[in-house]
Formats: sequence, C-alpha cells, structure tokens
Amino acid sequence: MEDFFAPGGRLERKLEGYEARPSQARMAEIVGRALEEGTHAIIEAGTGTGKTLAYLAPALSHGQRLLVSTGTKALQDQIFYKDIPLLETILERPVRAAYLKGRNNYLCKWKLRRFREDGLFTPNAIDGFREIAEWAGETETGDRAELPPVDDELWQGLDARREHCLGSRCEEFESCFLTVMRRKAMESDIVVVNHYLFFADLAIRESDAAQILPDYTAVIFDEAHELEDIATGYFGFHVSNHRLQELLHDARTLAEESDASIDAGTAVLMRASDLFFGRLTPTPEGRHPLPELTGIDELIAALADARQTFEQLVAGSGEWGNMARRAGELESELRIFKDGSPDNYVSWLDRKGAGVFLEACPIDVAPVLESSLFERVATCVLTSATLTVGGSTDYIRGRLGLRSAESETLSTEFDFGKQAALYVPGHLPDYRNPAFTEMAADEIRKILDVSRGRAFVLFTSYQQMEACHEAVADDLPYPVLIQGRTRRGRLLERFRRKPNTVLFATSSFWQGIDVPGEALSCVIIDKLPFQVPSDPLVRARMRQIEESGGSAFADYQVPAAILRLKQGFGRLIRSRNDRGILAVLDSRLRTRPYGKLFMASLPDYAIVDGVEGLRDFLDGEDDGSEDAGASA
Repeated sequence: MEDFFAPGGRLERKLEGYEARPSQARMAEIVGRALEEGTHAIIEAGTGTGKTLAYLAPALSHGQRLLVSTGTKALQDQIFYKDIPLLETILERPVRAAYLKGRNNYLCKWKLRRFREDGLFTPNAIDGFREIAEWAGETETGDRAELPPVDDELWQGLDARREHCLGSRCEEFESCFLTVMRRKAMESDIVVVNHYLFFADLAIRESDAAQILPDYTAVIFDEAHELEDIATGYFGFHVSNHRLQELLHDARTLAEESDASIDAGTAVLMRASDLFFGRLTPTPEGRHPLPELTGIDELIAALADARQTFEQLVAGSGEWGNMARRAGELESELRIFKDGSPDNYVSWLDRKGAGVFLEACPIDVAPVLESSLFERVATCVLTSATLTVGGSTDYIRGRLGLRSAESETLSTEFDFGKQAALYVPGHLPDYRNPAFTEMAADEIRKILDVSRGRAFVLFTSYQQMEACHEAVADDLPYPVLIQGRTRRGRLLERFRRKPNTVLFATSSFWQGIDVPGEALSCVIIDKLPFQVPSDPLVRARMRQIEESGGSAFADYQVPAAILRLKQGFGRLIRSRNDRGILAVLDSRLRTRPYGKLFMASLPDYAIVDGVEGLRDFLDGEDDGSEDAGASA
C-alpha cells in the first residue's frame, strides 16, 4: 500500500494528474491491517480523500470474497464502472468483480414469456413491451439500468421481485438473470451491493429462507452513517393495505389463468381487509401510536383460510405456492401486531396518502447487529464523511453495537478555512417565536441575493418548507424548484442544468447528493435537525436511554442532529475548487451550550458575521471572517 499510494508510487506513475494524498494512504493502511488481522475499523474520511481507491486497493490483496456496500446507486455505479476498471488498468490485471442490485432491477424471463404468450400488457404498453423484448435477447445482465426509461407499471409486471419468483422450480431458472448474476458473484473477489440489499440478505440469514448474497469474509460499508436507519427497517415487520391489495389482485389474476375457483375465499379476505384498514384510514397522515386494531382477528382468520386454499392448488400450478407463502407471511406478521411487539420493539401506525402501514421495528438495533454481523464477520470497515461527534466515534459505535474497532478521523484534503464559511444570523428569534418564519424568509432572500441563487434551502419539515417557499419564491429573480412537485432525480437534473437555481427541499436532500462546482455555492438550513420527539420510534429510543440511566437529549438527540448537520454541510464543498457558505438560521447554535459541540464537530471553516461578510467571502475577500479554531 505504501508503494501504491506514496509520492512517486504506482498510482502516481500510472495515473496522469494524480496527487499523492496522505489521508488516502493512511486509510489504505488501516483497511489493509483490518483485513489482514481480521478486525473491525471505523474511518471518518471527508470528501476529497479518495476513499474508494483507499479501500479497493487493499481489498484486492485480501484473497477472499469481500463485499463493498454503499448507500446510493450513484456510488455503486462509480465503484463498479469507474474505480474497479481504473484499478485493472493500473495493476495491469483483471479484477474479478460483480455488481448485485435488488431483485426488482432485473427482468424475469418467465414473466416476459408469459406476457408475450398471453398478451397481458395493455395496448398502451405495446411499444414499451416490444422494446424490452428485443433488449432481452441482447442483454447479458437483464438490468433495467441498460434500458432507456420505460413505463414503471409495465416494468413491475416483468421484474424479478420475490413475490412471483418460482425459484428452482421455474423453467427459466438456469438462464435466469438473477441466477447468472449470483453465479458471477460466487466467482468474484469483490461484490458491490447497496445497504438495502445487504440488510435484506442479513435479515433473511436470521430466518430459514435462502440467502440472497454469496458468503463473504469481510464487508466494507461506504456511507456507513446510514446503517442504523436501514438496518432498523429490515429487522422490522411491515403490513399495509397495499400488500393485501396486491395479494388479492395477483391471486385473482392467477385464478383466471389457471381456471381455479377462489372467489368465495378472496371475497371474504377482501371484506376483512377493507373493514380492518377502513377503520384506520381516518387517521391523519404521519406516524401515530398504534391504535386499537379492531377486526384484526377476522383478517388473520381470512388470511389463514386463503393460505390453506392456495396450498391445495399448488399441485395445479407452482405459482400458488408463492401465494400461500405471501398469505402466510401476512398472517404471521399480523399476529405480531395483535399479540404486542416483541421485546426491544416498538409498533406504530403510519398513514401516507391512501396507504395504511402497520410498522414494528427494533428500538435498539445494536444487539441484533452485534450478534448477526460484527461477531460473525471477521472484518467490517465502516467509512463515511460523517461518523464522529466532537471527534469521537463513541456515538456511532454504541448505536450499531460495534464494541471493538480501530477508529480514526482522517484530515481532509480541502482547505475549509478558505473554501467554506458558516453564517449564523444573530438577530433572528427562537424558531418557536411566531415571527420566526417571516424573519427567516427575509433572511433567506438576502442570502440568496448574495449567492446569486445557486442554493439548497433545506428544512426539517414540509410545513416550514412550504411556508418559506410561498413567502420567498415570487420575489426571487432565479429559477426556483421545490421538493414534491416532481421526482427527486428530475429535480436534481434541473438544478444542475439551470444556472443560479434555488431548490427548496427537506430531509432526503440532506445527504447523498453530489453537485460539485458553482451550481451549488450556498446551503441554507432553517433549524438544527433534531428528530421529532413525538415520533413513536424516536420516543421509544429516548425512553429506553432514560430508563438505562442516560440522557436522551445529550446521548441521542444531540449526536444524531450533529451528524445530520454535517451531512447538510457536506453538500457544499465537493472539490478543491468549490467555495461556498453554510447558513444556519437557528439561534440555538449561538445561545445554547450544546451549540459549541455542533460547531466543534463541523470541519474547520471561516465564521462570518452579517450578510456583507458573506458577500466578501464569496468574492474571495477575507475581511470579516475569522479562523474557526480561534472562535469555536
């Protein structure tokens, strides 16, 4: 590793324009040692470190199968299509690597044949079906990403999701794209996945179901700050009216194709489902404590009857086995909500539009991850730009159950003191003051005038986003976008394409967004991103911490908010040439004692007083700004 990354080393000799980075070499050293000794490591490494090469290079020397798990598809693509081929060029040898996605990304050959034979597509989808059918004869992967945009509803009828998969009983099993991709993964040294697929596999390994991923001896988690939230969902239980409706629709469709008589059973199940979820539908949108579940016994009984009916039909068609399994899963998960959540779980009701969701998730995912992951896998490397609070990894280690691991925070390759400025208006009232929204909107106008648009304006709630957008949008001489009016990807595309654009958005734009260059020169955050204490999961976690003798606010709320603020800050500086300002409109950053911990956890930055100081900073002047180390 020293020869590979050092000045004058192999990477510099082979890669034109490469500059040796001490933090990259140090990270490679830590990863290599963890893999060699079979230990765990936590590495905070900011943008500009060159993290992917720093862990891929030692991974190639590991000699056993290793997973690289990422938080976003964009990073998966970068690793597989850019970084691994680059290493092949530098090393002058092939790298055995595979790229696995979730099942719904792959075409199902059996469904394609059935659709073609039975004409199951709608007339409006004929052209799209023909395009997919022609592509199916040429593709080696069956990955939807190879196609131009196709109708989502058409693709959902053709993809390889588990609900309709016949597994080894399928006539197309040997040539199935999933089978082919898994065989390739079995023959690979590095398998690139995302966190969702990783934890879906890990949760399945805890049951009797067949695993999704090949066995591995080590895993590298990039964007590891997301692990707790994603793992919490995959080790939980989720029942919704949508799942019941899909089961009924698929059962009736299969019955028509196979001339099976199930009308009486599905009618009973439909009535039981409508009555049960109908009583929950009047609940306002959002998360709520679990109410009395009137009618749940009748729904469980109807599912049990439907499952038995489907099991009796398996001899006529193997697809009925899938129907029986799906009905049985819904039946068993509903029993969990009826009988009360297991120990260390919390349940709640979530309403989203026409969707009614019953959720039960672990309050503390650390014990599950400790036993199922960190004690079973020899080496886990966790890396991200946001893993420390006040320079310590204690918070993330505790939340994930990672007791023993080497920890290191690597110095950034960027000069934040010159590239980034923090502005906290001293004249704004507390965010709970009725005048805050109007005064914040006025401040946003002034800041956007200085930055000439080119900004993300990020909010902790949709309500505040809508209110500020309504107050500001018509006054701005720049293109203005707002989350919720179109798809996330299209919003980002428009933001990058149109000069001086302003985007109003909420939580999903706090992380995983990469907009280098002048297109994004300002990030405005309305208030410190504390989690909503009334949320059932957050409330349960806070109560558990208090009951164990800790402080829910100091030990949970503050560290979690700091990591989220660091993510928001991370949208700003993506290259050595970027220059920008972070404005936080929350006076608590100045007035509350914990504000110092927030400030100390951010990268070194210039602190600017007043809008004119921002103007000077963006124009490249240093007057009006101080060194962060002296002032924080």
